Amino acid sequence: MSNLNSFKENIHTLAEIPEKEWIYIQSFFKEEHFDKGDHLLRAGEIPEYIYFCISGLVRMYYTTENGVEYNKSFCQKNEFVTSYSAGLLRIPSLLSIQTLESSDFVALPFTILPNLLERHPSWERLNRKLVEMLYIKKEQKEMQLLLLSAEQRYRAFLDEYSHQEKNIPNYHIASYLGITPVALSRIRSSLKKEEMN
Repeated sequence: MSNLNSFKENIHTLAEIPEKEWIYIQSFFKEEHFDKGDHLLRAGEIPEYIYFCISGLVRMYYTTENGVEYNKSFCQKNEFVTSYSAGLLRIPSLLSIQTLESSDFVALPFTILPNLLERHPSWERLNRKLVEMLYIKKEQKEMQLLLLSAEQRYRAFLDEYSHQEKNIPNYHIASYLGITPVALSRIRSSLKKEEMN
């Protein structure tokens, strides 16, 4: 199955897009491949594309003035990834987006989004679903950081990314959880002891 067909199938689970709309939009898509460690976007750049992940894994992160990186989230197969607010407002992103493994994407230019939303109600429905998904993910992450212990946050991470854990370096997981790599190691040791008892 081609990347565009895979994208199309996944979109149909969110919104029913008429065939004539697919024909119209097809020329705007491009397929992108990034090697491990490549950046889709660096902080300070204005996002040009909304990416849909066909395969692979990326991290979204902030960098402080001192060069310390904090992982905001991870995105994997069949998920959209971009700096959405910066793309809509056409301002420099505060986020960077980097691949953690070799990854393939379908990319859609931000510049055609306003036209799409006006063109047909199906695109508006799709956009609403995507914004809802982003908001839910953001709200859940904030809740976890504010209300859950470090161990509970790690368990929640495993629920969402268990099949990807081996592909994410420990220091990136620790950064995402808001703890040190040493604390993460202690949590893992504690959980292993629980499993053995």
